[in-house]
Formats: sequence, structure tokens, C-alpha cells
Amino acid sequence: MDTVTGNRGDAADLQGLLDAVPSDRTVVCLPTHEFLILHDGDKELGRIPLDGVVDVSILVDSSVQRRYPVSRSLLLGPLVLLFPKKTVRETYRLSIQWKDLKGDYHFTYIRIARRIMADHMLNTIKRSLTSAVRKELAQKASQGKSQAASLEKEQHRPPAETLPFITCGHCSMEFRKTDLPPGGKCPVCGRRLNVD
Repeated sequence: MDTVTGNRGDAADLQGLLDAVPSDRTVVCLPTHEFLILHDGDKELGRIPLDGVVDVSILVDSSVQRRYPVSRSLLLGPLVLLFPKKTVRETYRLSIQWKDLKGDYHFTYIRIARRIMADHMLNTIKRSLTSAVRKELAQKASQGKSQAASLEKEQHRPPAETLPFITCGHCSMEFRKTDLPPGGKCPVCGRRLNVD
């Protein structure tokens, strides 16, 4: 990904990718020391620069659905209109107002199913905007890069070769590991071999 705002490089495309996520999936914001990474569990949807985040808030999208069940209408007749069955559905959106590298302002909305998840994500993003946390994340990122570099160096070392021979500690005879009889006993003295 060569841009900061999504797979295709446009803020409108980023919102389109967020809207295309199925309702059974949750989009999360993963803060790093430079970006908010938007991820849906399968793939990265886009990045928002932390320096450009202006405001973060929660929007409540609640709706009340009224139904008139047939059983009530048969029982109450026209009075059923006075007593509808109500279903309240609450959904939440995390609203992120941010400025891109060109100076244009954008709004990004992320659907969240539960209030506790919305509050947690809001607090995580607000916390990641503080300078102390950003310094901590930058230190962790540099430590991770150095550990990855050291692991890469270790992987380039040739593996230590194991010898194909084993020596009996009792009679000092040497055998190939592939020629040992079942049970791991020495064919000469009959004692158990230490096969490591």
C-alpha cells in the first residue's frame, strides 16, 4: 500500500471499503505511532494518519420499529393501532474527522454493533493521540524492527548438523542411528543407549 488512506488511495474509496464490510464483521482501529490502521480481520482496509486526526466521536443510530402482529389485530381490532409491538435497535458509528496530506478534511464512519465496543475503540483512539502513548508506540515499533532484524540474521545461519552416529557409553562402540534395533539397546552389550 503506497498511500495513507486506503487500498486505492482516496478517502471516498476508504469509506466505500468500510461500507462494504459485511455486518457480521467488526472493523477495528489499530493505532500505531504513525497511523490508525483500519482492519476487518481479513485484510487491511486503509490507514488514517494520526497527525491528521482532528476529532473522534460516537454517533448513536437508534431506530424504533413498530409492528402490528396478526394475533393482536384479531384480538383488539382497530385498537391494535394504539398498542403496537415496538422493537428498539441501537447501533453505533465511530466518527473520525481527519485531514489528509493535501490539507483536505474527511469524515470516516465505522459501524460498531455494541456500545461497550464503541466506547473502548473511542478511548483507545483518544489515548493513542496523546504524545506519551505515541512515544511508547514508537519505541515498541523500533524494538520490534530490531528484534525482526536479529531474527532474520539468526535464520541465515546454517543449522547445526547432527551426527548420524551414536556411541554406547558402556562398551564405547559406535553405531549409525539408522541401524539401531528397536528398543534402543546396544547390540554388543545389551544396555540401553542414550539417544538424544
